[in-house]
Amino acid sequence: MKTIHFSLDLRSFFLGALTIIGVLILANFTAKGTNQPEPGQIDTRRFQAVSSERESIILDTRTGQFVILPSYLGQPRWIKADFDEIQTKAKK
Repeated sequence: MKTIHFSLDLRSFFLGALTIIGVLILANFTAKGTNQPEPGQIDTRRFQAVSSERESIILDTRTGQFVILPSYLGQPRWIKADFDEIQTKAKK
C-alpha cells in the first residue's frame, strides 16, 4: 500500500491566508447608506418594550411618548402618556 504525503510550501500558505482574509473583509462590508431606514418608513429601532406580570410598556425613545397596557381582567386598555407632560405636572 502506498502512503500519501502532503507538502505545503510557505508561498501557498500565505496566498490562501490572504484569500480567506479578503473574502471575510468583503463579506462584512456594508454600504454607507444601508444602515438608515428608507424615507417614509418608521425606524423601529427607536421603540423599546418592557413587560412584567402587571403591565407592559412601549416607549418611543425619540419623542418620549409611551403607552401602558395594565394587566387586569376585562377589555385591554392602552393608556397613552408623555414624559414632558409628566415633568411639567411634577414641577407644579
